[in-house]
Amino acid sequence: MMSFLLRALSWFWPIRIWKGHGAHGPLELVWEQGRLVVNSARANQAFGSLHRVWQRALREADVAKRRPMNALVLGFGAGSVAHILRGEVGLDLPITGVDNDSAMLELARTHFQADRIGNLTLHAADAFTFARQIDRTFDLVVVDLFNDLDFAEGVESAAFVNDLRRIRSRTGIVLINTVAYNASSSARSARLGHELRLHFKDVQEMCYEEINRVFIAL
Repeated sequence: MMSFLLRALSWFWPIRIWKGHGAHGPLELVWEQGRLVVNSARANQAFGSLHRVWQRALREADVAKRRPMNALVLGFGAGSVAHILRGEVGLDLPITGVDNDSAMLELARTHFQADRIGNLTLHAADAFTFARQIDRTFDLVVVDLFNDLDFAEGVESAAFVNDLRRIRSRTGIVLINTVAYNASSSARSARLGHELRLHFKDVQEMCYEEINRVFIAL
């Protein structure tokens, strides 16, 4: 009954129900327009605008038609991508999620039913180290590594892009979320695009929610 009331009231104004601290700064759990979301100080981290970004990116990458056999999510967060793949795209594939923020993973489990997502393996680990050390490949690699509003330092590096190419299967696809909201972030996003085009045959750049830039690499 209480969640129903909060959901209804949130169509008029956001209702914060929890505030805490994650590995990259403050986090809060908020009811917004009938939906429970996770926000950091300056950005949505799960189930709000970020959820919409991944809904569109996964659709426009034709992931449903590709029918990947497995997926890796670097920057699992509270689980937006996993919920889209399983509940909206309808893929019953093994999902490996990696995130170094224990607070975010706890939110995923306690408020977004991550433990109910079958065939999901979560790793509390650094995504860059994980990508460098893992010795298997994935048909779908999703990268959503952020520190608040900025995508993580190192995402645009040649070393990380090379790791992504190595762990992508022969017919696999890589999707990377970035932002371009000022000169610095725009330049970093452009550098990533340049590196991807050096390592992958086909790279598309998609623009969502005004500032998000998602690269789709084949």
